[in-house]
Amino acid sequence: MVGGERLSKIMKKIKEIRLPGVPLKPSISIIIFILVSVSIFIFGGGVYDIMESPMSILPYPNQPIFYYQGMTDQTLTESLYFIFFLIIGFFGGFLSFRSTRYAYRPREARIFLLIGVAMLISAFIGCEALLMKKGV
Repeated sequence: MVGGERLSKIMKKIKEIRLPGVPLKPSISIIIFILVSVSIFIFGGGVYDIMESPMSILPYPNQPIFYYQGMTDQTLTESLYFIFFLIIGFFGGFLSFRSTRYAYRPREARIFLLIGVAMLISAFIGCEALLMKKGV
């Protein structure tokens, strides 16, 4: 019974072990960051890139082309450009939103708002330029 007693002591010590408290509910900031990241990935064509594994540059005799004509296909470079512009637009909107927190400091509020609007406008122009190059 020496082995049985030793086994029962080990089982008793295992039952006494308490794990540190791990929060089961993640913070709302992490959830929002994950949702925004996934939506930017999907809107930017990340699923298409994974499924089709497109070329990054189209070889042509005169010069390389970084985009397909039309809306049915896209290159990897084109997708990365679009994801980059989406990220700039998101941060521009976020900075514009953050400017409302500085109501009693109008200089900081104005700076955040101008930077945010400039980022939003540059993201919009960039996305439109990509679509115009595609011939849409």
